[in-house]
Amino acid sequence: MIGEVNKFEQVKEVRGRGLMIGIELPEELAHVRKELLFKHHIFTGEAKPNVIRLLPALNLTKVHADRFLEAFSTVLSHSTITQ
Repeated sequence: MIGEVNKFEQVKEVRGRGLMIGIELPEELAHVRKELLFKHHIFTGEAKPNVIRLLPALNLTKVHADRFLEAFSTVLSHSTITQ
């Protein structure tokens, strides 16, 4: 899963071990976590306003992981970073 998340160009850093993953985004994308929750009903943790923390249950299936990646991709594709 870390390899898949690293493919998104907006992601600054992905760190973790196994399924415990921290996804660091630019500060302008701090809203991504809220969009995942309210629009896609995917609950994530937060380490900083711009770091999404994933700690899924051990019974996570590929379908669940793919659903997260699809929702994450959708949210990022509709987000812009102003420089």
